[in-house]
Amino acid sequence: MTQPPPQSQPPWGERPVGPPPASQPLPHHQPPAQYQGPQQAGQGQPHYLPPQLPPPAQPPNWGPPPPWQQGHDPSSAPPPQPRKTGPGVIVALVITGLFLLGAGTVGVSALTRSGTDASDYETPVHETGDGSANDSRTSAAPTTSSEPSSTPSSSAAPTTAPSSGYAPAARPVAALGDNPINIPGNGAVNTPCPLPPFATDTAAQAAFYEAALPCLMAMWAPALQEANLPVRMPSVLTIDGTVESPCGTRTWDQTAMFCPGNNTIYMTARYYADKEGRTDAGVFLGQFAHEFGHAVQSMSGINQAYTAASYDANGTSPVGLELTRRSELQATCYEGMALASLQNGGVHNDIIFAALTDSRGRGDEYNAQPDHGSIATNTAWIDQGFYKNRVTECNTWIATPDQVD
Repeated sequence: MTQPPPQSQPPWGERPVGPPPASQPLPHHQPPAQYQGPQQAGQGQPHYLPPQLPPPAQPPNWGPPPPWQQGHDPSSAPPPQPRKTGPGVIVALVITGLFLLGAGTVGVSALTRSGTDASDYETPVHETGDGSANDSRTSAAPTTSSEPSSTPSSSAAPTTAPSSGYAPAARPVAALGDNPINIPGNGAVNTPCPLPPFATDTAAQAAFYEAALPCLMAMWAPALQEANLPVRMPSVLTIDGTVESPCGTRTWDQTAMFCPGNNTIYMTARYYADKEGRTDAGVFLGQFAHEFGHAVQSMSGINQAYTAASYDANGTSPVGLELTRRSELQATCYEGMALASLQNGGVHNDIIFAALTDSRGRGDEYNAQPDHGSIATNTAWIDQGFYKNRVTECNTWIATPDQVD
């Protein structure tokens, strides 16, 4: 497969713009049936706190469940039992990540990092995986009726480990729908995440993202480790001016982005406050969690596979734009997983609900080209991640075209 020329790398994951401050989002498509959310855990199952969510929007009706979910009665069993392990792995990762995290400012900009958080989900058993579990993993497009149909199974010792007994080095795997990260039952783990008071000035935003970053890394690290994928906490730059990056120039009046060329999230402090008139902490946290979702795609190798496929398809062709929508909607679904984890880790519902409401109002209706998905589709995927909190439920690469329109 031909690789893109090694010039300036394209931005990875710009958020779709929202409606102008004075206008209302376009109405959501309403499904014929009420979405019931996740099932409660039964006796003998690990504690599973269902996300608390008011009913401002519901995912659209996707029709009958896909083949891998047919025959599964969601009311007959609680969510799949997650793998468990000690908390030491997450602590070590956060400490290591803090040493690796770069810092810097641009103009009146500040470098931001963030803290830990996860869902009602507990950590997996194994720090690394051998990939054998990938043969049986399942994924799901947004639905309104079912939980993942596969339960995690114990992993055997790595068959490809050297004779010394060490597991192979963790590296990204350039794959999309069959990426190793898609291990059934894995999700974003619960991690408490104390956040500072929020304000829209650059310094306050920088402190807010700085507090949230290690939380996001801690919640995603176990799933990456079990799949034997690298854990590399990105840097964060909060900018209020113009900055050059390997992905090109970024200015204050553009949306946030993740650049894989230097593993950095660029949060544009003034865009959401000045251009969109947003002041709620949840709006900014949701955008940040979406961009971190792109960083997870980079760590897993989904980024690399998408970049190559997009280059071969011509990124602005109908096929190329669909690939971009799949990438963006997966990051939105990952955002929903992060918000569920943050809620169960103690972040106030005022912040969580504001993030969900904002992301449900973003889509290609306000974009120049169809590269992020419609408002209805974004709503479906953010809810899918929030209600399910399972990596396999965010596998947009195997969804049908109408589920990523």
